[in-house]
Parts: sequence; C-alpha cells; structure tokens
Amino acid sequence: MSQKEIRVKIFNNEYNLQGDSAEKVERISDYVDGIMRRLNSESPNQPEETIAVVSALNIAEELFKEKDIRTKLEKDFSDMLDELISKADSISEAIDDNL
Repeated sequence: MSQKEIRVKIFNNEYNLQGDSAEKVERISDYVDGIMRRLNSESPNQPEETIAVVSALNIAEELFKEKDIRTKLEKDFSDMLDELISKADSISEAIDDNL
C-alpha cells in the first residue's frame, strides 16, 4: 500500500504525516490531541513542550501496560495449550493401551 500525506492538527499545530490510512492517522492524531488537551486543562500554565513530553510518557505507559497484558495472555494461552496437549497424549496412550 502506498503512503499518503495526511494533514492533521494536534494541540493547535498542523502536521503533515504519512500513512496507509487517513482514518487511522486521524484517529491516532485525535487521540494524542485529546491527551494533550486533557493535560493542558489539568495544568494550564505548563509549556507546550512539557505537555508534549508528559503526553508521550502517558502514552508509553499505556503501551507498556498493554504489552504486559499481552505477554501474560500469551503465556496463559501457551500453558493451556501445553496442558491440552499433555491430556491429549494421555488419552491417546490410554486408547493405545486398551486396544
């Protein structure tokens, strides 16, 4: 898929971004804009750079939480799969022993 240039507005600044999907780029931009606006309303006297850095830290924290959740789910799934394979092997052995 070719990259398209998409113009977005984040925290009163316009940016030319590239992406495969304008809708996705706009959704992500709106998300970042929302976080920056929320932080600005909570601490209105902070410089834009501080708002941007704190926003980036908040987004990174969310990302790490999601990665931790994914890692745990993958481990749980792997453990369940191992258990099912072991049970299937036991059933197969029992069937073979009784034939």
